[in-house]
Amino acid sequence: MTHHQNGQKGYGLKYLMNPLRHLSRFLIACLMLLMAASADSRAETPTESHVKVAYLYQFTKFITWPAEAFADERTPFALCILGHDEPFGALLAPLAKKQVHGRSILIRHPTTPHEAIGCHLLYIPRSEEAHIPETLDGLRDKPVLTVVDAAESNERAWMIRFFRVRDTLRFAIQPEPAQQAGLKIHATLLEVAHETR
Repeated sequence: MTHHQNGQKGYGLKYLMNPLRHLSRFLIACLMLLMAASADSRAETPTESHVKVAYLYQFTKFITWPAEAFADERTPFALCILGHDEPFGALLAPLAKKQVHGRSILIRHPTTPHEAIGCHLLYIPRSEEAHIPETLDGLRDKPVLTVVDAAESNERAWMIRFFRVRDTLRFAIQPEPAQQAGLKIHATLLEVAHETR
């Protein structure tokens, strides 16, 4: 059974403990912050959208970007969501108050692959799945962490992919495209990924 990204399907703490066993405390803390700041703060358990936003932020803690990815020490970290359809709404607002490796976070919404150049993390939602090949091709070897929400395909350029096992959200990692782009994925994140290719 597939649930829409903004659906109110609940994801309890037991769900969160796997596959991110070692990261669960950080993930849960981020989820609680997101839920408290969101319009749906009355929800007792996080929705799938809460979980995805928390994952996106937690991924940044276990990835190192090359120095040349930033113009200078004051350059913010650009966290981007591709497309006209905003899948997360107000859930992203708390991230604008946090930091990635000492840098403030700038939330961007590029609508074309060209506009995504300059992002440091680019999330491609299910609504933009048809544009994944051209987007990844345009960012090939650039220091942009690409996270896609897509069905299994032959596309091999993504770095992290969300997918579902029954009602559980999981993620797979492809280290090679990240390495080619100059990104270093820490061993801890590789260990807790559901798949590593």
